[in-house]
Amino acid sequence: MFQFVKIAALSFIIIIAPWDSFKPTYNSDIFQFIITSFSSVDLPFVSSSLHREELEQASVFWKYFFLLIFFLSVDGFKILIEIYKRPVLRTYTSNPQDVTALIACYNSAKTIKFTIDDLQKILSNDRIIVVDDGSTDNTFNIAKNMGVQVYRFEMNKGKVAAINFGIYRVKTKYTLLLDDDTRVGPLSPPTSLLEEGYTGVAFNLLPCRRTRDLTNGKNFVSCLQRYEYSKSMEIGKRFQDGALSVSCISGAVGLFLTSRLNSFHHLHSTVFQGEDLERTLIDLLKGGKVAFVNQNVWTFAPDNWLSLTKQRLFNWYPGFYRNIDHFFHILFDKQLPLRLKGEMFYNIFVILTDPLRIYSFFALFIYKQWAMLLFVYLFYLAIEIYPFIVVEKYLPVARYYMPALIAYPIYGIYNTLLRSLALFVWLYNRFITKRMRPKGRPGDRIA
Repeated sequence: MFQFVKIAALSFIIIIAPWDSFKPTYNSDIFQFIITSFSSVDLPFVSSSLHREELEQASVFWKYFFLLIFFLSVDGFKILIEIYKRPVLRTYTSNPQDVTALIACYNSAKTIKFTIDDLQKILSNDRIIVVDDGSTDNTFNIAKNMGVQVYRFEMNKGKVAAINFGIYRVKTKYTLLLDDDTRVGPLSPPTSLLEEGYTGVAFNLLPCRRTRDLTNGKNFVSCLQRYEYSKSMEIGKRFQDGALSVSCISGAVGLFLTSRLNSFHHLHSTVFQGEDLERTLIDLLKGGKVAFVNQNVWTFAPDNWLSLTKQRLFNWYPGFYRNIDHFFHILFDKQLPLRLKGEMFYNIFVILTDPLRIYSFFALFIYKQWAMLLFVYLFYLAIEIYPFIVVEKYLPVARYYMPALIAYPIYGIYNTLLRSLALFVWLYNRFITKRMRPKGRPGDRIA
């Protein structure tokens, strides 16, 4: 199967690529670059029309080109390793009687009812806790009228403070942490895994097929995210599961040992951005074992480019930078598994190379090196073919299959740009506004 994919990808590039623009003609960039590389050799066929400045400029463009190809090759090699080293899916049993669901929410009147509805099909009302973090809409009344346990902060204290407050009131061995817009469906909490010694479980999280306004979410933006999420779950998290080292239990849904959440709450910075990643990394650094189960759970993802950009630029990627210290701690911890160290090394590699990726891309774009850019695009596309085949069953509608694949390299550049810009967002909020400054021990356990 893989040989077929490689052949198909290679054939696609050969057929589609504008090969004429890559021919080593006498005046082409490639030919000039080759000449430049061997400038110390006296070549009788070199024309005097090939000016040194033009040759130097061409060689610079090729440096940018090969940088992009190298970075993409690293990305592709990582994906192939993850695909071929994935373990078999885990089996488990469920005992919901040992589980309490905890929802920290804020202004979620549009979605909280559906989240509680799903939970009430598997848990009794006394084991569903909602902490309203100072909402200004009707969230509190909606949750209260559904008969579950509801607590309310008079003023907004932040998601982590709400979780810490709720955890203190959980009486069962296991806690299911959820966002206020998570749809769990017919969930079977994999409690047997925690009984076997695991400390946390991540689920197969996918974008919901509807928006937060309950309209049809099967648009192109949603489709791109569905592929992105599916690749992260089916390939990334399954690979990490092989060493019980899933690096992030999503804040949308995760199953934890209540005792560990209570023990380590004071280690959390309480900053919202990247709070789920930080919680998981703390657990792993303290000897935790985090598994992954292929049980679908849904979340409301952004359904337009503006909301998606805000999510990535101001929440996701600043949280990525905020956890850099944990990346290094894991990388140099001799007790942690190699797969987890590899993931942290790759995260650091991405942080360091993102500026070079963006600079190289825009340099080629500004100076109209269309042939190079097209080849980079096709190379990226070829890398995505096999992962796309692995996860395409999770895409919402058939008519978006090929458009999502064709657009994904552009989507990747878009995310790389946002991730680079998010560094400045994080620095500004960490040192100027101090909104992302760690707050030390949270004092919201009883209030």
